[in-house]
Amino acid sequence: MITVIIVNYNSGALLTACAASLLASSCPLKIVVSDNASSDDSLDRLRAFFADDNRIVIIHNEQNVGFSVGCNRGLEQATGEYVLFINPDCIVPADALERMSRLMAEQPRAGMAGCLIRNLDGSEQVGCRRFVPTPWRSFVRVLRLDRLFPRVPQFQTFNMAGTPLPERATKVEAISGAFMFVRRSALDKVGRLDEHYFLHCEDLDWCMRFRLAGYDILFEPTVEIMHLKGGSLAPAIFVEWHKHKGMARFYQRFFRHQYPLALMLLVIAAVWLRFALFAPYLALRRRQEVHPDARAACNQYTRLWREVSVAQAARTVIVSGATSQVGRFLLPRLVLAGFRVIALSRNGPPAWKQEQTGDMFWIKTDIRDADFPVTLPSARYLIHLAPLKILPQRLEILSAIGIERLIAFSSSSKHSKAESPVAAERAYAAALAAAEGELEARCEANQIRWTIFRPTLIYGRDMDRNVTLIRRLVKYIGVFPLLGEGKGLRQPVHSDDLAMACVAVMDNVSTFDKCYDLSGGEILTYRAMVGRIFTSLALKPRFLAIPSLLFSLALRAVSLIPRYRDFNIAMAQRMDEDLVYEHGEATRDFGYTPQKFTP
Repeated sequence: MITVIIVNYNSGALLTACAASLLASSCPLKIVVSDNASSDDSLDRLRAFFADDNRIVIIHNEQNVGFSVGCNRGLEQATGEYVLFINPDCIVPADALERMSRLMAEQPRAGMAGCLIRNLDGSEQVGCRRFVPTPWRSFVRVLRLDRLFPRVPQFQTFNMAGTPLPERATKVEAISGAFMFVRRSALDKVGRLDEHYFLHCEDLDWCMRFRLAGYDILFEPTVEIMHLKGGSLAPAIFVEWHKHKGMARFYQRFFRHQYPLALMLLVIAAVWLRFALFAPYLALRRRQEVHPDARAACNQYTRLWREVSVAQAARTVIVSGATSQVGRFLLPRLVLAGFRVIALSRNGPPAWKQEQTGDMFWIKTDIRDADFPVTLPSARYLIHLAPLKILPQRLEILSAIGIERLIAFSSSSKHSKAESPVAAERAYAAALAAAEGELEARCEANQIRWTIFRPTLIYGRDMDRNVTLIRRLVKYIGVFPLLGEGKGLRQPVHSDDLAMACVAVMDNVSTFDKCYDLSGGEILTYRAMVGRIFTSLALKPRFLAIPSLLFSLALRAVSLIPRYRDFNIAMAQRMDEDLVYEHGEATRDFGYTPQKFTP
């Protein structure tokens, strides 16, 4: 048994890719993720893929305690003869750990071993084999004396990358903390990582201590892993501060008695001078984004686990646009119905995520990204609450991750704006009709059973631009401007009724490959609807008749605000038009019984 310890801090999808590659190993293992209070979706992604895998243990640290402390806390859960410490942005071949175990068994004097770490371009990564960076070697590197005198041993730097690789495992002075394969008995003798190092140089410290305790450190060139880098998107200045602080501690701990005091003070001063020179640049530098090639490599390994999660996928539903007002009601209903929910949001989980419990996972992603489904687990169902037009082009890759059932939301605007005097509204209605048609055709081509809902005048969570906007207007000015008599009929539909409709049609074959108009449970005039909003605010209904020209000018002024740029006179003119839609077919097919209007 091998225990793998991963310290995670906002590693996103890379953590899942690392775990996927490890779980495909040819030898038994246990993964301990020591999470340093991540604020991204890395843990949700991990659970979304491997929630039922008892080989994964997650430790929740109360704050970012650093790498050394995170590793040591992971050790409390370790079992077995060997422990692998690995960064969350590494990808490991299936036979790597078995081969490292075999190497350690053949070399009983070895306390730890590293392997050949590759960059994305295939080159050897600096640090996977190296000499200890003594103050003199660091001095040589800073002044580039190794390049001036490449054949002089005294001017040898600590970096071994670029030198010929050995043919077999060989002893080295130090390896990289990105991959440290450690014998547990040696670890118990040497002691755990020094927790005075927050980030960087703790690996060098440990290598020194292992060697001082009489253990060999091996470098195995025939075992190769990929280090994607960018696993923790921490600010550059934060990383560099701790790197320089760690180097200063390392020098003082191991070399203060080997060098004259004046030279040691000079070396420490040089370390902090270097940081001071780079600090302004680092402070302005943005966080490193995950390179597209790293994302591609990540995707390659997350796909491996779709085939083994068939039973889990059968009850998994992906909800895109999950932060919408329908999503607020839908997610808990899905969990209550026994579904496993993967909630997608391009801005990350909302504040009300904490209100939700059960088998639910939030993933930050944008469905408009070409590769968005690749880093999702297998799922049978998709409920699409985001704009309909962005969905058809994604159906092929959604089908590839197992989607067989689709519920999507269009809008009754397809009907109400089809004959609008405003060209933009007619174009919007035409775009909805085209998206519905394309969706139906692509679903048929990919053997996905679909249902499309066309709700009208949604309300329920103060997130719409109809009922909510009216409520805000009458609350702040105490009167509602009316064009005409407001006699047009309306059927506002509550978000929770739409959520219930989604759950009701999930496996209902009577609803497959059909479109439904979904309206509310009560028909009332536009004026009566606004009047009820007044009453809900404990206000007496007050209306102000506005001439058409003045109303048009007012709406043009409002449309200058980016959020309301689509406001136009046609919207006001519909106050006297009937916009009601029969939902009898929905009632017949899946028992749709919406509530009356209760703002």
